[in-house]
Amino acid sequence: MRDVIKAGITEPKKEGIEPEFKISIAGSEQEQSFALAQIHYMKIDRLATLSGKTFEQTKRDYLQALGVIIDTIKDKGTK
Repeated sequence: MRDVIKAGITEPKKEGIEPEFKISIAGSEQEQSFALAQIHYMKIDRLATLSGKTFEQTKRDYLQALGVIIDTIKDKGTK
């Protein structure tokens, strides 16, 4: 198995500096899409287990929340 997505958070060495999120994506577009889908599937499955909801209900809630987050990021990027 190849590493397609690597992610991490840097710890600031000085006080008052925010941690920085870094992500590295490699591989073909198909590999990247599969890796991201697999991550979302695992998150949804875990959340369904923890919440006691069905996988389908959790998926709807998760995708709705993801849409809100993406819109927020997009709005911050256009200002």
